[in-house]
Amino acid sequence: MLRRLHQVDEETFDLVFNDLNTRLLRKLHPRRRVMTALDYRTLPFYGIEQPVLVSSSRLPGTTLGMEFATLSIVEAGRTFTLEVKQVGPFASKAKVLLELLEAVKGLVKPKILLLDRAFFSVEVINALKSEKRHFLMPAKRTAPIKRLCKAFERGKIPSVVDYIVESLEDSARVKLIFVRRKTNKGLKTHVFVSDVALKPEIASELYRCRWRIETNNREIEKFRARTTSRSMELRRIYYSLAALLYNLWIVMRNMLGGLRSYECKKILNIQLNATVPSAIFECDPNPPP
Repeated sequence: MLRRLHQVDEETFDLVFNDLNTRLLRKLHPRRRVMTALDYRTLPFYGIEQPVLVSSSRLPGTTLGMEFATLSIVEAGRTFTLEVKQVGPFASKAKVLLELLEAVKGLVKPKILLLDRAFFSVEVINALKSEKRHFLMPAKRTAPIKRLCKAFERGKIPSVVDYIVESLEDSARVKLIFVRRKTNKGLKTHVFVSDVALKPEIASELYRCRWRIETNNREIEKFRARTTSRSMELRRIYYSLAALLYNLWIVMRNMLGGLRSYECKKILNIQLNATVPSAIFECDPNPPP
């Protein structure tokens, strides 16, 4: 199987992946407008440094990693990985974001896109506004935003205010949304950024949905094949296959009800053991040992 995967053309694989993923998504019968989230994830790479790899001190046993951007539906009972893409160390987050949104344009239309604080930048905000995409993300605690936080806590400004995010080259007009939450250390103010004036309680409830993409990433890991290969192409294929198998599990869970991921893996193993070896040997007169 490994030898055959090394021979797979990645462009052809992407076409097959997109076709299968689209067919799985249709079986979920999602609404046209869905809640979506974007997240970055870094997997450890043990090998020689390459330009497409990122550097991170948080990885186990290595500082090199393969970073993937994942766009997912994050609705209750209908979490689904729409698109995955490897990103390099210097890839523009705004460009990656637009490429992923373009890739799924024919499938779904994001009702609102949930992002983490790492996407808080003028470039990303203006890219989303140019595409007329609604978004919600936490604000970075810059000095001006800290001052507005204190003003909100003293009751001097409302919970939703207009704000201009500035960079050296450009600026973007947004809404700042202040949310007060109870924590173990007392009341704490959280600040969100959006293009629409959401009520604080709605913004807080919507952003909770973003954590489903974190759960998705953990579950995808359960379906990812292990390999010591240093091939970037093979590792990308493995990650995409894991996302596809995760989506298959989501569809099966909706059809069968309450199916656990390990139960889904057992079913897949039975099916693969019954069909794959014979299919391979029938078409290969000289199968590998």
